[in-house]
Amino acid sequence: DGIVLIVGTSGSGKTTILNSVFEQTKIQVNYEKTVIENFSTAERGEELLLACGLRTIPAWFRSPKTLSNGEYHRFEIALGLDQGNRIIDEFTSVVDRDTAKSLALSIRKYFDRNPSVLYIASCHRDIVDWLDPDWVYDTDLQVLDNRRSLFRLGTRPELTLTIRSSSADYRSGRAHV
Repeated sequence: DGIVLIVGTSGSGKTTILNSVFEQTKIQVNYEKTVIENFSTAERGEELLLACGLRTIPAWFRSPKTLSNGEYHRFEIALGLDQGNRIIDEFTSVVDRDTAKSLALSIRKYFDRNPSVLYIASCHRDIVDWLDPDWVYDTDLQVLDNRRSLFRLGTRPELTLTIRSSSADYRSGRAHV
């Protein structure tokens, strides 16, 4: 389980990696229905739209055709998750940077509550700390980083041991706390 982020400049192979490893399914959108009606249930739609940062509830009752590019991007991610898609390409490419960070944080919180695997490709590095992915593959550097390992070089937690006297010393008053 976990979030895998593939990050790198445009043209560095992110989409090629996704397409060579995973069979991407096309998200099915019914433009004759409202945004919320596109989901398996209204409750699931609410959960996923909120998880993807589309909190403009009046937008949920409009046609997907009427959404802005940023709203549609978040709707499409939410609907994809509802339809079992675990791949997001061009993550945050069409939203402003504040919305991108909010979306990344919302996705992280959702996957913390609902553990599974999600593969994300993005050319934006400013989302890394907000998304807090478990793994990051940098296509420019060709480096895979396990961000969740406690024992990565330089990040080992410092351990301090304190040795105290036995319980017999406590009873006699010789122990110091």
